Amino acid sequence: MKNILQRLQVKEPDLPAADKQELWERIEKIIRSRQYEKKTLLRRWMGIAATIIILLTLGGSAVWYFFTRNQTYTNIDYVSMLDDAQAMQSKSISLILSNNQTVDIPDDHSNVAYDQQGQVNVNSKPIEETGNKSDGMALNTLIVPYGKTLSLTLNDGSKVWVNSGSKLIYPSVFEKTKREIFLAGEIFLDVTKDETRPFIIKTNRMDVNVLGTKLNVSACNDEPFHSVVLVSGAVSVKSSALKGDYAIRPGQMLSYGVTSNQVDIQEVNVDHYTSWIHGYLLLQSESLDRVLRKLEKHFNCPLHYQVADLASIYVSGKLDMKGTIENALDYISTAVPISYQMSANGVNIEPVSHK
Repeated sequence: MKNILQRLQVKEPDLPAADKQELWERIEKIIRSRQYEKKTLLRRWMGIAATIIILLTLGGSAVWYFFTRNQTYTNIDYVSMLDDAQAMQSKSISLILSNNQTVDIPDDHSNVAYDQQGQVNVNSKPIEETGNKSDGMALNTLIVPYGKTLSLTLNDGSKVWVNSGSKLIYPSVFEKTKREIFLAGEIFLDVTKDETRPFIIKTNRMDVNVLGTKLNVSACNDEPFHSVVLVSGAVSVKSSALKGDYAIRPGQMLSYGVTSNQVDIQEVNVDHYTSWIHGYLLLQSESLDRVLRKLEKHFNCPLHYQVADLASIYVSGKLDMKGTIENALDYISTAVPISYQMSANGVNIEPVSHK
């Protein structure tokens, strides 16, 4: 069998040297080609990975900037900033710009207006900011002390009437996604409609959300109730102490109890709550104590009386506030049984007894 198998083996012919060299060159070419493809693919994947890393870095930076920028605005302790009762005794209106520059406005009734670029004008005169502007959101503070009122035009064209004893914090230029102001006191607003940027009035008790409307917001720190009176449009009110949002319609008032955290919504005559912007009070069975407190703020004059003596007295009618406090008290004394006497410390008021 061994001999037979040896006879059956076929002897392979030897390849010429030239053929061997050609075959080897083909093999090397194939190897080099595959190595090039691997390097190209590797470079391509490395490029894609680098691009992804750059995009993630830029995206992370953008996210960081967005959140820190908004955090700078939203984390402001505006509640403590709004609580400044001493400033309400000032003799002039104060406009504090974002760089802490203070502009005193001595007039009793003034106008402050911002253009679309955030340039501020006081009584039609431009105010040049000195010093360095603050980083981030440029917030301004407006303090309207007792005895003063002011009209304000915001950067978006919204109109605000600011009552005596009020403090308002707002940006020179609103953000692209929202419009927020912070209030302690009383204002009437005619908000420019912008469906892409809701307008939010923040107080230390509630947030009032609007798109475009006319409304009166009263959030005085020394009052037991805060209120929102809607003239036109639609608003919703929410609070950290409340469950859910409360929507009100034109002609309604939402009243919020500061201590009770209770909400009451009722139909009202809106003129009774907005007439102050025209220089008078329209009263309907208003307690005399509440009317006198409004006079104190409007004229910046202390009124001394015993609340218990006037607790059962209610007044109705139209009370002109454009004159002096003596004029206002004269009008009241003709309708209700009270007498008053001016003194160096203010005005002493007593009920008049009928014999």
